Amino acid sequence: MREDAQDIQKVVEELRALVERQREEIARLERMLEVSREINSNLDLRELLIDIQRIATVLTVTEASSIMLLDKKTGELYFETATGEASDELTRITVPIEGSIAGEVIKTGQPVIVADVRKDPRHYEQVDDITKFSTKSILAVPLVVKDKIIGVLEVLNKLEEGGFTEEDVEVLTTMADHAAVAIENARLFQQSDLISEVVHELRAPVTSIVGYAQMLKMPDIPGETKQQFAEVIRREAARLGNMINDFLDWARLESGRVHLTREPVDLRAVAEEAILIMRPQADQRCITMELHAPDGVPEIIGDAKRLKQVLLNLLSNAVKYNRDGGRVDVEISVQPEALQLAVRDSGQGIPAEDLPNIFQRFYRVAGTEDQVKGTGLGLCVAKQIVEKHGGEITVSSELGVGTTFYVTLPSGDGHL
Repeated sequence: MREDAQDIQKVVEELRALVERQREEIARLERMLEVSREINSNLDLRELLIDIQRIATVLTVTEASSIMLLDKKTGELYFETATGEASDELTRITVPIEGSIAGEVIKTGQPVIVADVRKDPRHYEQVDDITKFSTKSILAVPLVVKDKIIGVLEVLNKLEEGGFTEEDVEVLTTMADHAAVAIENARLFQQSDLISEVVHELRAPVTSIVGYAQMLKMPDIPGETKQQFAEVIRREAARLGNMINDFLDWARLESGRVHLTREPVDLRAVAEEAILIMRPQADQRCITMELHAPDGVPEIIGDAKRLKQVLLNLLSNAVKYNRDGGRVDVEISVQPEALQLAVRDSGQGIPAEDLPNIFQRFYRVAGTEDQVKGTGLGLCVAKQIVEKHGGEITVSSELGVGTTFYVTLPSGDGHL
């Protein structure tokens, strides 16, 4: 009887353990379903990547995480986003496929656990040097969509004793499967959304060109009128070319394919050249354009061509939205560890409700669409160029008085 009781007790304990494991499995599945719903409900790629990182660190009880994606054209593996104070500096840095932990995941398609990165030669130490983050341990899993690896999801520094477990691998792998699909969906949505906006913007000049070209074929049109039609076609074709260049610039900057040069830049000389280029447009409307800068402005490290592009965009807007006989003043001031460039105009100003959106792509202030033609990408491109220099661009404006754009760039070694 005693042996029978012991056998029954053993069976009961096994059943209890089985029930507990089933409860844990159900809880894990419910958690994964919740994670799947959360990440698949977001079609904004940047926000989605931040959500994936946050959830990954919570699920695996880790200190930080990062997402690396494969460039579809070059085949390079690069950091798309990472947690930490220096995450912006890490973005778009390439990681070698050969000889790196993430590269091993790409090549094998299997998760990799590194309990101590100091003992693993595959650890890419340059990342820690850039971010000032101390990596101790890593769990990396592939991001896979339809049997195709699109990147790697990593979590860093397990906060619980004992290091990474097989359960961590299973949880992160399951989450990565959902995340990969969500990333691809967000990419497709972003691409289709962009194509729709680009087509909409290109439609107006194309329609004008086609319409006036058809009218040129009409009989009995005076020669002077034909010249006017031809001039409209030339002007709209030039506008179309400028729009395409804006789209290409924006796309390259957005994708990280623009590599800025690192060279000493005389910001005063850049400003003088930009003003010289824009002066004829200003003179046509009797707009005074002047540069104010102290002697001995220190050089910065950057890309002179791209910084001139920023200034030309700001000066072009300052002329377009100005009043006849107005002013445009460009001021360079030396600040502690930075140079500030201000472009001030005496134009109509920007309504306060529009200021928060002024740097968004395709955004135009209400009521100016017919006044000034363009893509609405110029300020978006300028902002990205300035930020890639480690700088900041801001704006202040007063209706009826004018607008001032401030570009602050770090002096010294720069951040390129």
